[in-house]
Amino acid sequence: MDFRTAARTVFAPVALLAALTACSGGPAPAPAPKPAPPSSPAAPVEEQVPDRPPHTLVLNATGSGSLKQVTYTLDGSAKETGQVKMPWRQSLTVPADGKPRQWTLEITYSGASGHVEMYSVVDGKESVHTASGGSGNVTGSASIGGSVQG
Repeated sequence: MDFRTAARTVFAPVALLAALTACSGGPAPAPAPKPAPPSSPAAPVEEQVPDRPPHTLVLNATGSGSLKQVTYTLDGSAKETGQVKMPWRQSLTVPADGKPRQWTLEITYSGASGHVEMYSVVDGKESVHTASGGSGNVTGSASIGGSVQG
């Protein structure tokens, strides 16, 4: 057997099988899987604060007489009342988001015989306290402020 005859004998069945597979209309062989791309440094992850209930901030003004005006703010958002009798109290909800929250309480009072006290309570614990005193018919103003870690 010469070289040509031997080559036909060996390669003819392989060529025939390849031709039949290509013409059979059967599914094409699956491509080889691609290698995974090289790992890149992790993208920065935004720090998340765990879910927890909001804080309660209670602003208080006590004493005798009346308050001509009360202005309170939380994060720059101000609310104002007209004349109210003491004791005065306002409860505010502070989101528990990990951010510092600023607050103020400003009062103008009159007719106090003795003193006016202002204080805040955060989650049931007194945090800021101030008092103004005087005798007789007193008129004045006072303010307190602080921050709550949200």
